[in-house]
Amino acid sequence: MAVYKIALALTAFAVLTNAQRPFYAGLRPIGYPALATESISNRFGETADVPIEVRGDGNLINRLDQLPAANQPFWYLNWRFYDAQRKNPQTYPQRPSSFAGN
Repeated sequence: MAVYKIALALTAFAVLTNAQRPFYAGLRPIGYPALATESISNRFGETADVPIEVRGDGNLINRLDQLPAANQPFWYLNWRFYDAQRKNPQTYPQRPSSFAGN
């Protein structure tokens, strides 16, 4: 009788642990998907370094550059600022951890 109780307990344990993940979710753990080998940095096919609001209009960039900074649109000023930040990111050195050093 004890063998049946142990077998029943192990079966219940196996059923409960497998029930935590549905069968249609696959066998791999859920996480980040595998990345494609191609780069996705240029999704729109434009190679010029212009904001998305311009949509390839070079004359608009020239006109905006001629305006004083007080009259330039806010999205253009933001784009220039964030573009400069992306080209020269500010990084800080990490402090070594006293816990991970051992």
